[in-house]
Amino acid sequence: MADVDPGKLRFGPEIMARLEQLGSISHDRGALSRHFLTPEHKAAGELIKSWMEEAGMQARFDAIGNVVGRYEGLRPGLPTVLTGSHFDTVRDAGKYDGMLGVVTPISCVKALHEVGGHLPFAIEVIGFADEEGVRFNSTLLGSRAVAGTFDPMLLDKTDAEGITMAEALHRFGLDPARVREAAHNPENVLGYVEIHIEQGPVLLNEGLPVGVVTSIAGANRFVVRVEGQAGHAGTVPMDHRQDAATAAAEMLLFIEKRCQGIESLVGTVGVLKVPNGATNVIPGVA
Repeated sequence: MADVDPGKLRFGPEIMARLEQLGSISHDRGALSRHFLTPEHKAAGELIKSWMEEAGMQARFDAIGNVVGRYEGLRPGLPTVLTGSHFDTVRDAGKYDGMLGVVTPISCVKALHEVGGHLPFAIEVIGFADEEGVRFNSTLLGSRAVAGTFDPMLLDKTDAEGITMAEALHRFGLDPARVREAAHNPENVLGYVEIHIEQGPVLLNEGLPVGVVTSIAGANRFVVRVEGQAGHAGTVPMDHRQDAATAAAEMLLFIEKRCQGIESLVGTVGVLKVPNGATNVIPGVA
């Protein structure tokens, strides 16, 4: 491998400019929202693919819509180190969530390519098509396909407009019957590493530039229905009430207290609804 001039590795401005460019591709005005298999999602994927090709990689969309760029090692066909992140977003997302882990390794490969460098293994950068699961309410679709754990039953899931995932894949230009082809053979994968923003305040508050992840929060999600008894707010005495909203509020406070007492346990209630709520009605359901 040729010697690498450290001055050529200072590609921060390029990374930041590309993150700005990706951040402008959104189907919401004034907010970054880019969901799986939408036209905006494809436009972002095509842009990422062009950057991969510019960096010396062979780039393609795989069978689930991931963008995969491969930079060969000292000889073609060597086992590969995988890296990357997702390029779909939640609603009103941040510009760096996921995208930092896609753009940064592309620039790293580009720096290697510019000096004619090759490693004793291949590098594959993957822009995962779906992590957030916003459109079809099923997460990690891109990485599940790469890992070979994608459930074909998911192809029948529908979005808010009644479009199935299978139909959305067709519209994107992909064949849902071939999703299994996105899987990587574990024997040819040396490992996986991902660069990601912390999305929390710890490094900032500690004044640290970088951290190494040793564990990740495992999520369990529940929808809980609390039933009480509706009544008139002005005439039902407090000691006769079965208020579903106040019961739910006590549950929220219990979750907060419980999670504060155990290290690395977190709990969040992100949605709270009082159906048909009114100022003069005791909530019967929450």
